[in-house]
Amino acid sequence: SVVNIYGHGDYWIVRSRAISIQGRYNATEWGIDGQSATRAIAIGGRFMRGHTLIIEAMDGQMTWDGDAILQDFPSSFEAEGIISASYHELEEPIDKIETHRPIHGVDLDLPHGVRVTVNRWAKHLDVLIAMRPQRGGQDGHCGNLNFDAKDDTLESISARMSLRVSAQDSLFPIASLDTAHVAEKSIA
Repeated sequence: SVVNIYGHGDYWIVRSRAISIQGRYNATEWGIDGQSATRAIAIGGRFMRGHTLIIEAMDGQMTWDGDAILQDFPSSFEAEGIISASYHELEEPIDKIETHRPIHGVDLDLPHGVRVTVNRWAKHLDVLIAMRPQRGGQDGHCGNLNFDAKDDTLESISARMSLRVSAQDSLFPIASLDTAHVAEKSIA
């Protein structure tokens, strides 16, 4: 998948007719040469029936429609038919280089068979999304899920859509404060 480690701001991770998953990318104290890290994700869209879930790094919080959830470790949250969330210690991190323990993980079961695992670290998130291709298509940082990696380059995705989330499409309640223009570089 496409990872632009220099872009700062809010970007589409997955965008389809029903599913909206956005990432907030900003620099951290551990970044090198202006590199970004995933600071937060926001999940919403029709499949969430008008609700919005936001998960931030450990220096932030987790919210459901703006209300704090999953404040204790471990804990769980459920909205019947929409979300089942478990905040607990994971055995293995998504990024195998991370050796810190405990691994604060959030496992989400969402409609349409979407499963999301998030590792919450002090200043960033690691995110793993598992889902089926969506009727009508999808796109974003994760590509279009047509099983052809050649059309999931930054250039190809940018030709199909704007990866930056517009203010009117943002699921985040406050606009990103870090939208500095940084040269587009990719490690894809």
